[in-house]
Amino acid sequence: MLFFRLTLVPIQEGKMEDAMSFAEEKVDEFIGIPGLLQVALCENSDGQLMSWSTWLSEDSMNGSSEQLAEALGGLKDFVTGPPEISFGPMTAGQQYVNIMKGDREGQSFVVRIGYGSEYIEEKYDEGMDWLQNTVYAGYEGTEGLLGAFAVDVGGKFVTLSNWDSQEALDASLESFQQIMADAQNYIKSPPTIVTGECSIWRNMASFPAGKLSDWSK
Repeated sequence: MLFFRLTLVPIQEGKMEDAMSFAEEKVDEFIGIPGLLQVALCENSDGQLMSWSTWLSEDSMNGSSEQLAEALGGLKDFVTGPPEISFGPMTAGQQYVNIMKGDREGQSFVVRIGYGSEYIEEKYDEGMDWLQNTVYAGYEGTEGLLGAFAVDVGGKFVTLSNWDSQEALDASLESFQQIMADAQNYIKSPPTIVTGECSIWRNMASFPAGKLSDWSK
């Protein structure tokens, strides 16, 4: 089962540009880490440095924690406190376009991430079915949507969607608001929603169009 890791880093006022420049210099050190499929970083709409990564397994993620910490250790000069880290198995997802290894180099994308929402445990399976077969299926054909998935981070959800442009994400707002209204059937409280334009990222794998189970290296 693929694993996902989200890190939110509070950055000193006026230091975000320096922090992002440091991250851009370091991102190539992630290439070749066993089991790492994708890594991306951006400044999010809450003023945090946000990074996320996708892994082949929990073991590969855990086995590389020291290497990742060493690569990004220099960020300590720019932060105001410890990072907020969450991780877990990817439980639902869909790729809407083929993103093959090496594609889209030099291009940015826009991300929308929701986190911190506790799910209703007895409705977990029903909620996953709704997300995969109603929400993600309903997004099929949405212009500018690259992919979307959900992660179980131990009683809470992280959801992520990637978009070709800010305009494409903005055009989805009405549909997204309806989805969030329907989601109240499965969660105890609304998530925190952040967005950001990501130009620092690397794909070490191919993600073919299709459901989560179709994704492979």
